[in-house]
Amino acid sequence: MVPGGDTLPRSSARPSLACMNRPAAVTKDESWSSKGLAQRDAISAWRDWAASTIAPIEVELFDPNAFAAQWVSHGIGQLRLLHINAPAQRVTHIGEEGAPMRASPSIQLVYARHGVLRTTMAGRTFDVAPGQFVLLDNTRFYQMEMSTEHECIDLMMPQGWLEKYLPDPSTLLARPVSASAGWGAPLGALIETILDGGLDDAPLPRPLIAEQFGSLLALATGMEETDKAPRHRNQLAARILRRIESDYADPDLSPELVARQVGISKRYLQTLLAASGTSFVQELNATRLDRASELLADPRAVGLAIADIAFRTGFLDPGYFTRLFRKRFGITPREFRAGNAPRS
Repeated sequence: MVPGGDTLPRSSARPSLACMNRPAAVTKDESWSSKGLAQRDAISAWRDWAASTIAPIEVELFDPNAFAAQWVSHGIGQLRLLHINAPAQRVTHIGEEGAPMRASPSIQLVYARHGVLRTTMAGRTFDVAPGQFVLLDNTRFYQMEMSTEHECIDLMMPQGWLEKYLPDPSTLLARPVSASAGWGAPLGALIETILDGGLDDAPLPRPLIAEQFGSLLALATGMEETDKAPRHRNQLAARILRRIESDYADPDLSPELVARQVGISKRYLQTLLAASGTSFVQELNATRLDRASELLADPRAVGLAIADIAFRTGFLDPGYFTRLFRKRFGITPREFRAGNAPRS
């Protein structure tokens, strides 16, 4: 199925968004298409839908005069699978820095079926080619640019649910993975089966199909574990890293504070992180620098001074921030911003 071909039945002129926000297990399917709508109404509905999902998304269409789009939404247990056909466009996911979230934190599996998804996240730009998927965090800024008509799948997974299968999803973000070769192939086959109408006569209830997604994703990313003790330690380490991810902007964030919040000693916190080859300070600085790089690459933050970006990401000393940034990225924050300036 490609944009401009046969379109799906539309449920209404303006897409329903209720399906995007249910935390409980759901099975309802919905769809929308621009077919039959006036161009202005279709584009308005498309942008309103994108801006009103689990986190605000801004859409820039490259050729509004040739707009044609459609989506289908499937409820699969606690998961929500979106099948999207869209024209050439740039989508900017604002993340929690730009606006309040409308749902609990989730991880998105974005699978390219047709067309390349050029993605920018955490200061990196990379391509997600057809047959590949990437994991993205719905609380963080990212941008995807599609220069042609494209077809993709966006599988939204609550973070708490996903951690049963991937103890630390943050280590897998922004890393394209093949869904057509090796252990990724079974996951790709499951996605393709669903897209070919496999949910209609599935041999298992949808919540059990959701569990298959979790297990196959663990295989595809090499994160499957069987030892419960390491799993428990990894879950504790993941809680520590989540605390750093959520509170990095607090200049007073410390290992003592996080250890108390997690319910362990500072020494055990340090031991957990050391077993993963890292430390509290290393993770905190890396997170702050990643967020700073996202702000520096965000065209909406061009008016922020470098010192303001340092303060917003938890650095009290702009000079120290610049030294760490240069050590991490090889250039100064000012040079990084200049290199990511929009093309004229």
